[in-house]
This record gives sequence, structure tokens and C-alpha cells, in this order.
Amino acid sequence: MTYTIAIISTLAAWFVGLFADANIDFGDPQGFLALRVLFPVLAMGICILKAIKESDKK
Repeated sequence: MTYTIAIISTLAAWFVGLFADANIDFGDPQGFLALRVLFPVLAMGICILKAIKESDKK
């Protein structure tokens, strides 16, 4: 169950970052902020930290 939540949240974060990169215009067509990379990394990091916290309770 934890793996599916991590995968779904990472994919959702990638789509949100892609949408944000496409709609925030800084003149660079490649996406100046690289939010499509930042958001999935943050989402996966949060999932990993949550899993570590849950495993310490057991």
C-alpha cells in the first residue's frame, strides 16, 4: 500500500510541476524553475520520511 501511495503522489507531483512550468513564463520554453523535477523529488522524499517514521514505531 505504501508503494502505491508513493508512486501516485510522485506522478501527481510531476503533473503539477509540468503544469506549473508550462504556465509560468520566464521566457525560457524549457521551464526555468524545473518544478517538474522539484515537486516529484519532494513528494518521494516525504513518502520515504513517512515510511521511516512508521517503521520506527513498530
